[in-house]
Amino acid sequence: MSEFAPMDILGQKFSKRLQGYSQIEVHDYLTELARVIEGLLRERGELRQRVHHMEQELKAFRERETALKEALVAAQRSAETTIEVARVEGQRIVDEGHNLADRLMVEANERAQNIEKVIGDLRNRRREVRAELNRIVELVEGLVQDDKRREQEERATPQLASFQRHTRESTENQG
Repeated sequence: MSEFAPMDILGQKFSKRLQGYSQIEVHDYLTELARVIEGLLRERGELRQRVHHMEQELKAFRERETALKEALVAAQRSAETTIEVARVEGQRIVDEGHNLADRLMVEANERAQNIEKVIGDLRNRRREVRAELNRIVELVEGLVQDDKRREQEERATPQLASFQRHTRESTENQG
């Protein structure tokens, strides 16, 4: 039982006893549910760490691009005889840097979007689980209220008096 869906929670059946559901089964089920939620939260933390790492990588690539541009400017200021060669080489390096930066930006944006989607899915899942837990709590509260009403009705209905009256009537009818 590693994944939960709302119907799994609503469809869970517990053995019935005189006092209601089996406390052990309910406790075990809720423990498993808590374990799954804990795993989801842990996974969300790991995804946040990955986003942070990717942001650091992107920053490093931007610093590299800046360094490449500065190298190009320095090459252009060198002797006039090497300006053309340096410009072509620098332009090639810049183009590669832009291509690399573009590819990295696309990949980073895709990863960020995927992470945002996962985080959104986790938030939705958390809301679903919370709603299901609220439904379960309402159900249990309803069962407790029904049991209290039954107990009050049982107290209000004299069980032995009815039996004694019936026994007396039988004895009188025989005599």
